[in-house]
Amino acid sequence: MEDFFSSYWWLLFPLAFFVFGAWDRWLSYKRSQDRLDLLRSYTNQGKDPPPELLRALQDEEDDEDDLMYGRLGRRTARRMRRRYWRYTPYWAWRTAIITGAVAAGFWFASEYADIPGVDWPFRLVAIIMTCVAAGHLVAAIFTSTFRSR
Repeated sequence: MEDFFSSYWWLLFPLAFFVFGAWDRWLSYKRSQDRLDLLRSYTNQGKDPPPELLRALQDEEDDEDDLMYGRLGRRTARRMRRRYWRYTPYWAWRTAIITGAVAAGFWFASEYADIPGVDWPFRLVAIIMTCVAAGHLVAAIFTSTFRSR
């Protein structure tokens, strides 16, 4: 049993993501049930819910729909404005340089590692990171060349 946990410790991360995703869905369900109970209490009393309450509930629902379905709404537009700088040529060149430096580091480690048996894994990661760096370099060139005017 001890060997099982030492061999498959990395499975804790996908399992944790699954558990937290299920917890998030359960909290969303409880939140929608609370909204319905609030509206139901108004209708049971024979009153119309205040328009401010309906508007607030509709805005919350729209925000959740924006997150879930990716529709362009107020929250998504605000997020895009806040993160616009990530799609500039500066960001693309910075990413290309950093991934290139990481690839160079793995190439260096694959050639000069003193630990026996790690040259091939380092070389494999270096090859993958070189491909990623090349992709980021192409993206940086296209971002700089064809940027919006």
